[in-house]
Amino acid sequence: MQPSGRSGQLARRTVLLGAALAGIVGTRPARAATVPGDLAFAIVRKGERIGTHAVTFRAEASGLAVRHDIDVVVELAFIPVFRFRQEAEDLWRDGRLVAADCDTDDNGARSFVRVRERGSRLLCEGPRGAREAPLGTMTDLSYWNRAIVGQRGVIDLQKGEVEPLALAGGEAETIVVGGRPVATRRWRMNPQGRRGGEVWYDEAGRLVQAVVRTRGEVLEYRLLA
Repeated sequence: MQPSGRSGQLARRTVLLGAALAGIVGTRPARAATVPGDLAFAIVRKGERIGTHAVTFRAEASGLAVRHDIDVVVELAFIPVFRFRQEAEDLWRDGRLVAADCDTDDNGARSFVRVRERGSRLLCEGPRGAREAPLGTMTDLSYWNRAIVGQRGVIDLQKGEVEPLALAGGEAETIVVGGRPVATRRWRMNPQGRRGGEVWYDEAGRLVQAVVRTRGEVLEYRLLA
């Protein structure tokens, strides 16, 4: 079953960032020796918190494991009318994504995407068949890694397809995070596309805030203490 109405529309692309949410020092992709601190973001629509996106990191002998847990519930008159749940785990080695598994429950519609390194390519297997992407391509949950600003495409972990990506800007901007001012750089996502938004990274390269604009909805990602 596919979601319908504005409730379905607002949650369908909450994973654009994963809208994708954690921190790392520097502009290079994470390596096994570098384990960022776990972070979580609240997903907010029209001032109301509708979900969370938590990211946890752990070092393994084979690289850096990154786990994403996204949970969104939309209510109408206190009755849940839409539910989105996504669980994903990535493996990064030598600064590159080499594997990912993602299970998505989009209001009852289930999908699973599997990504594996195959030589100089990434093989993506999903509900629409197999696709290939260049080795070094990130997923749409990789905004925790500031190096994503140099990407020209990302793997959609709900569909298993590569979608175009353009980020522009990098202007200095001071924003309030957790009640205190933070110096950041702001990047605009897909400024010429239908789906867009902004991401803010602090001076350490950590993602501290994001906004997604899609299908007439605005979703905010606010860093939780």
